[in-house]
Amino acid sequence: MRSTIIMKTLLPLAVIAFVAIIGFKYTQPASAAGFFGAIYTTIYDGTGVDVNIYDDDDDVYLNGGPQNQNGNGLPNGTYYFQVTDPSGSSLLSTDAAECRQLLVSGGVISGATGPACKHPNGLLNSANNSMSVKLAPFSPTPNAGGEYKVWLIRQASTTTVAEDGIHINFTSNNSKTDNFRIRDFCETHPDDQTCNENPPDVFLSGHKFYDANANTLDDDNQDVAGIQIVISFTTPAGSFGPFTTTTDSNGDWTYGPIPAGASYTVTENVPCVDGNNDLACDVGSYWVETAPVADGTGFQGYTGVANTNVGGLNFGNVCFYPASGGLTLGYWSNKNGQKVMTNGGPYGIDPNTYPVFGSTDVPPNPMPGLDGTGMPKDLMFLQRLNLKESSTSRRFPNGDNFDPPNYDRFNSWLLNGNAVNMSYMLSVQLSATSLDVRHKFLFDSQIVDARTVCNSIGDCFDFTSIGAIRVLANQSLDNYSLTVSGSPWRDSQEQMKNFLDGVNNNRLPFASASPCSVFYPLPVSPAPLSGK
Repeated sequence: MRSTIIMKTLLPLAVIAFVAIIGFKYTQPASAAGFFGAIYTTIYDGTGVDVNIYDDDDDVYLNGGPQNQNGNGLPNGTYYFQVTDPSGSSLLSTDAAECRQLLVSGGVISGATGPACKHPNGLLNSANNSMSVKLAPFSPTPNAGGEYKVWLIRQASTTTVAEDGIHINFTSNNSKTDNFRIRDFCETHPDDQTCNENPPDVFLSGHKFYDANANTLDDDNQDVAGIQIVISFTTPAGSFGPFTTTTDSNGDWTYGPIPAGASYTVTENVPCVDGNNDLACDVGSYWVETAPVADGTGFQGYTGVANTNVGGLNFGNVCFYPASGGLTLGYWSNKNGQKVMTNGGPYGIDPNTYPVFGSTDVPPNPMPGLDGTGMPKDLMFLQRLNLKESSTSRRFPNGDNFDPPNYDRFNSWLLNGNAVNMSYMLSVQLSATSLDVRHKFLFDSQIVDARTVCNSIGDCFDFTSIGAIRVLANQSLDNYSLTVSGSPWRDSQEQMKNFLDGVNNNRLPFASASPCSVFYPLPVSPAPLSGK
């Protein structure tokens, strides 16, 4: 899955994805989604890759990249970092975001950077020349098992700091996470008298939310009832479960009591995962769990020790359905597309505006109808994109800029698109998607399940918006106009081209703005109140 943070101050993805990227350089040929390398918590010298349990918050440091010279490194650059609860719904880092910055150099974390408030560094790890960065200060986790999550956030075009200066807005493909735990008082002081008293029974609880924008946060104000939550726990007397409870009309669930001190595991049964084959589900729909974020082993749930009541065990889901609305290259090159472009289309596009990426740009001297040369406004809109073409000889493409002077020239350029120069083929698909959006057949804010759109080494897009890929494609075309065979940027452009082609041909599923039906193939027996 993917994870995006944070918190209630997060800008909607539909807004983040369309911010103009000034000076952005698209420098990752392997993939436009996600990034290589790993992060992990460690001790001050960075040598303990598998360390994930600590006695105190001052003991926890962040490191990343390969532990030796053989693994994939992180992309070089400046990053933010932060600490949250395991679900990612509560920011625990207490200082300003500008203080929580680090530098990656040579594929490894090389220490804290930024203003005078930057976090302390650990010692140099000579095995890979990395420098760990201390995570504290951060508040105690609300998780009764003492579990935390650390986030490394790439400072990309969609990464911004909220108005409070503490929270960070970013998209899931620009983050990596790792979980760690801090022992509670009784674990480190087992002989203390207060730790030997018989503890009371405790309850587990959480909330189920619909994640319409697939950003892993409960910021769409939609609850989901009828979702099955699965609980197991272990005490000195043995293991119990799994037991199942169901979210109520407000999306809330509670289970218990269970003995205090029990180790618990909480997951969910994702509903209607095979909607194409079951008539009781919405036809062609399927659900995907988005929160909590899966850990490195693929586990997507919560574990901990319930010394007191445990809340905040929240789950997010989004439902996808077959796409519609996309129009192909063939449409925009036939008489129907020509009519839409020359007459303004069924939605009456304001001839004085140029919505390129979800914004409204007004030209310097707006004129009603056609401009002084008789050029349709849709062509003027296309001229604002970084479109490319090739020479008439496919053997010797040139990657020149393409600004369509009239519809006939645009039509010929569209029909002759080829992948000898991948920037040309990306351009024709981008032009079709952009016209789809301009005329409201599609929308930049639409979330797409693009997990099947991969590059040659298997890096795939995640859940992303149409507008986000339009931005990436346009920037890539601006920077790399000639991507013939052997170009390091060809692979990433082909991946973006395949995404836009899939959207134009309605092959990639779209996220529903509201929950689909909740259905489970078999009824579930009521769970006992207590597993003791």
